[in-house]
Amino acid sequence: MRQARNCIPDRRTHSRRAAAVTELAVCLPLVILMIFASLEGANMLFVRQAAVQAAYETVKAAAKPNGTRLTAEAIGRQVLTARRLTPQALTLDPLDVESAAEGAPIQVTVQVNGASRSILGFGPFHGLVIEAQATMFKE
Repeated sequence: MRQARNCIPDRRTHSRRAAAVTELAVCLPLVILMIFASLEGANMLFVRQAAVQAAYETVKAAAKPNGTRLTAEAIGRQVLTARRLTPQALTLDPLDVESAAEGAPIQVTVQVNGASRSILGFGPFHGLVIEAQATMFKE
């Protein structure tokens, strides 16, 4: 017959559990910090890419032979609105793209608040303005 094992945990099992709890208490805040930092960084990349896309689409619309400033700005704002962003500034240079000569450069600058897609609402990107520029020649 088999003898019943002693159900009282020995000291080694107890010390291993204590070590595991201590490691969890030390590592868990760091892991959570890394997760939130990764999410914030990914959001900033998203905002930057949206600003670049809005600048490109705006200048593309302005550079067309029949392109107007109002149409180009509306397209740029539409791109940002589709990504749930609002521009701080969307500027064209020159302002009068309708009368720009063929081959003249048209430059668009888009500025977006860096914390507009933030999860936490604070951190390294709070107060940061993300800017993108695009230039094309008038067709």
